[in-house]
Amino acid sequence: MTIASTPELPNPSLDASSSRRGTMSRKWDRYASRGSGAAPTPLWVADMDFAAPRAVVDAVTTVARRGVYGYADPSPAMEAAAREVLVARHGFGASDATSTRWLPGLNPGLNHAARAATRKYGTAVTVASCTPIYPPFLYASRNNAMNRIEVPLARRREGGVERYDVDWEALDETLARDEVKILLWCNPHNPVGRVWTRAEMTRVASMCVARDVILCSDEVWRDLILDEAATPFCGAGSLCDDVEGLRERLIVLTSPSKTYNVAGCDVALACVPDKALRLHFARAGSDKAEITPFGYAACLAAYTDPSCEEWRQRLLTYLRANRDHIAETLAANATARELLTWTVPDASYLTWVNCERLVDRIGRSPFDHFIDHGVVLSDGAPFSAPRSCRINFGTRRDILDRGLRGIELGLENA
Repeated sequence: MTIASTPELPNPSLDASSSRRGTMSRKWDRYASRGSGAAPTPLWVADMDFAAPRAVVDAVTTVARRGVYGYADPSPAMEAAAREVLVARHGFGASDATSTRWLPGLNPGLNHAARAATRKYGTAVTVASCTPIYPPFLYASRNNAMNRIEVPLARRREGGVERYDVDWEALDETLARDEVKILLWCNPHNPVGRVWTRAEMTRVASMCVARDVILCSDEVWRDLILDEAATPFCGAGSLCDDVEGLRERLIVLTSPSKTYNVAGCDVALACVPDKALRLHFARAGSDKAEITPFGYAACLAAYTDPSCEEWRQRLLTYLRANRDHIAETLAANATARELLTWTVPDASYLTWVNCERLVDRIGRSPFDHFIDHGVVLSDGAPFSAPRSCRINFGTRRDILDRGLRGIELGLENA
């Protein structure tokens, strides 16, 4: 295994020796009894093993100490902070950034968007997505008894590294179908880690307008771009004045959940600039759960406390090093070079691994194979890629190295 320098942890005093085992952690406890020996190292579901920023912890603790956990509404300060994030980080104009709806997480937003399309067009609609993609994008059609069309992303390989692009011809053919009325889009993309360029985003937006298709852009990974100078972000909202007709067909989703590790606080935000579409979206989601006071408190602290930005910069440094460490480790392993290809993501803490040649050799899923060798990776099947898997590197280096040893052991026994 290669040895790379390890930066300072985001929260040195909290992260150095913390353990999540036995804390009702989905990531750490669900597969703890799997495998033939000790509990396998979990590098799967997309939350991090780092404590949230101290200001977020303090804000949530303050709410807990009040002892009254009734219904909550966002404060004026929370609304102002959300508008500032939509303008400064997602590119919306100031007037569009007022067109918001709070959500108890991003997954409800995907379902509300799909149902909003049915309300808008007054007929059964088909949902389109580019795959592989985060499973709830695909579940949104199933949950709402809708058809879907999957448009595979195009792959290109440079050495062991894979890079994904849009298959423009296939996407246009899909959007041209009369029944397709919503494109569920992910930018930056989970799981392949692409930050789509402004030219690519403009092309997608223009195609949606030309075909009268709603563009629902999930931008939750926006603040985890690992080198924004190299891969600048273009939010869909920044194109409203450039692509005529986009504003009437746009839904953007975001949340502090991934960046600040508060997914369990269940808070997210939709920006829907068009009033009619926003009403469809709201009525389609009228059965949504309440956002808790803990969610609003965590969100306000994450978006406004300066120390949270300092924490984010330390996090990005740590994640960049972990990303590169995985790439170096796999590239140094001859069997990995023979049997795997992998991404070096522009954004997120997720490495996508294509295991087609490994599966040809072992005759079973990479998820099952690697868990039997001491590491839990996300199964590619729910992403519509059963011969792939996903590594979560949002963790301490010693934990990551244990997981990488499990991958190496699985390759040795392939």
